[in-house]
Amino acid sequence: MKRGEPIIVSSVAASRQSPEHQAELIAAARAAVGWARARRATWTDVPLPVPTPIAQTQAAAPSPAYAPIPPPAPAPAPAPAKPVPTGPGALERAADFARNLSRPVLEWLPRVAVLAALGAGGYYGVRYGIDYFSKWQRARPAAQPEQSRTSVKPQPPAAAVKATGDLEVNSTPPGARVVVDGKMRGVTPLTVPDLKPGRHTVELAGEAGNIERTVTIASGQTATLDESIFSGFLALYSPFDVVVTEGNRTLRFDERNQVMMPSGRHELRIVNRTFGYDSVERVDLKPGETARITVKPQPTPVTVTASEPAEVWLDGARIGDAPVNAMPVDLGTHDIVVKRAAGGEKRFTVTVTVKPLTLNADFSR
Repeated sequence: MKRGEPIIVSSVAASRQSPEHQAELIAAARAAVGWARARRATWTDVPLPVPTPIAQTQAAAPSPAYAPIPPPAPAPAPAPAKPVPTGPGALERAADFARNLSRPVLEWLPRVAVLAALGAGGYYGVRYGIDYFSKWQRARPAAQPEQSRTSVKPQPPAAAVKATGDLEVNSTPPGARVVVDGKMRGVTPLTVPDLKPGRHTVELAGEAGNIERTVTIASGQTATLDESIFSGFLALYSPFDVVVTEGNRTLRFDERNQVMMPSGRHELRIVNRTFGYDSVERVDLKPGETARITVKPQPTPVTVTASEPAEVWLDGARIGDAPVNAMPVDLGTHDIVVKRAAGGEKRFTVTVTVKPLTLNADFSR
């Protein structure tokens, strides 16, 4: 069933009623037209007032098919009803007029409702946007000066510090064995990683010699050790002849009392069997350099006594009157002369060793 048919039926039904009912129907149609025109001219989003039903002019009940259309409050009062024309075709023309008028009104009512909803949504959306922007502006912190914004720079995260350190070892010539804290690590050039912070003993051993060094390792850093490994020279100075050995090797000195040896630390044994001298010397021989060793044995105490008053002379120098007790004398061969005050002397040629020596000059024999 189409939406306009109830109006047509009501119009036909009204044509069968009395002239008063027909006049009411025509007046209602004119009021609807006036309301639509006035509403179109004064369209607003204000809710419509609740209409009141039109007062009945007759005591008789209206037709069941008739639904009065209340005019809106702001619409102007309808003009007084003009005399309804009568005649054979007047009723049919009125019915056609009402039918033709109701169709466009019913067709435009949904569109008008949609436009009204869109208008109301846009209005409240704009209001909401304005309110939200105002609140955001009030809550926004005050802008900082340009110098303050540019002076503060984000700092990059600090890198984690390595708990251990590394050691880079080089030697000239290369190929030296690297021993760190008594543990073999390889041959040069070499980088020894992950050493604990602190002091470490490093030994480089090559064909030309050995070198021992102490290095300090720091966390997260790389220490460097660069050494030249060449032979060195050992020079020996002694007041008497000695034999110098290293292990099972006897060193042979030239006319300058020098011998070429591998660089590094050496432990030498110096011996003179005649004087009973035997000592151990340690020397750190650097590459290309000359290390010097001087033999300085401790003097031996010598005591000289006499049976009569006498003077004591050592190697031609008077050292006192007898007795002379614990006089320090260097190791070696010496001449000791004891001269009696009444005349006469006694001469001794002695070999002073590491052991204490005692002489007695007896003039009674």
